[in-house]
Amino acid sequence: MKFLCLTLCLSLCACTEKQDYFYGEVAATEVDVGVKIPGRIKDIQVSEGQAVSKDFVMGFLESPEVAAKMMSAKAGKGAARDQLKLARTTYERVEKLYEEGAVTRQQRDEARFKYEASRAQLSASEGVVGEVTAAADETQIKSPIEGEVLQIVSNVGELISPGYPVITVVNLKDQWVVFNVREDRLKDFKKDQTVKVKIPALDKEYSMKITYISALGAFAKWKSTNEQGRFDLKTFELRARPSESIEGLRPGMTALVSL
Repeated sequence: MKFLCLTLCLSLCACTEKQDYFYGEVAATEVDVGVKIPGRIKDIQVSEGQAVSKDFVMGFLESPEVAAKMMSAKAGKGAARDQLKLARTTYERVEKLYEEGAVTRQQRDEARFKYEASRAQLSASEGVVGEVTAAADETQIKSPIEGEVLQIVSNVGELISPGYPVITVVNLKDQWVVFNVREDRLKDFKKDQTVKVKIPALDKEYSMKITYISALGAFAKWKSTNEQGRFDLKTFELRARPSESIEGLRPGMTALVSL
C-alpha cells in the first residue's frame, strides 16, 4: 500500500505538471513458501539475498506427529511381512499334505485364503508407509522456483500451521514496471503498446510493452471541485514488461515511463 500511494502521488504529479514521463517502480513475482503439515521450524539453511534453485531445500520442519506415524507404519509393515512369511510356509505345508491326502480340501483352501489375506495386508501396510513417507518429505521446505530469498518470515523454533509463509522467494526473471495514469491521460496508452522506460539506477533506457491496464479503487480518485461540469477522475494501474531479462534490474527501483 505504501508503494502504491507513493507511486500514485509521483505519477499523478508528473501528469499534472504536463511532463512527458510517469513515475513507476520495478516489481517482481514473489512466492510465499509455506508448509503443508503443522510443525515447528527445526532449521533455516538460507539467508536473505541468497540465490536458490528450484526445489532447493531452504529449511526443515520438525513434526512429532509425522515421526510417530512413520514408526507405527514401519512397525506395521514389519509385522505384516512376518505374518506373510508364516502364512506362506503354512500354506506350502498344507498343500503338500493335501496332495498326500492327509488334509481335506477345505483345510487347504483355508490356508490359501490366509496366505492371500497376508499378501494383501502387506501391500496395504506398504501403502501406509508410502503415504507417511510423502508426509515426511513435506518437512523439507523447498523453493518452488528459481530466484532469490527476499524475506525470512518465520524463525527457528516457531510453531507453523499449514499455509503460513515461512520464506518469501522473488523471481528475478519475472519483473515488470508498474505505474499509475490518471484517466484523462489514459488515451495515450494502449495494451501491447511499446513505451520507453528509463531506470535511473542503471542509467539506461529500455523498451517495454504494456501488458496490463486496470482501474484502481475509489481511494485513488482525483476529486473534482464544486465547479459545474467537473467530475472525479479515476486512476489506472499499468504494467510494462521488458522483452527479455535486464541485468541488474531489481524490485523497488524507480522507473520513468514515457511515450
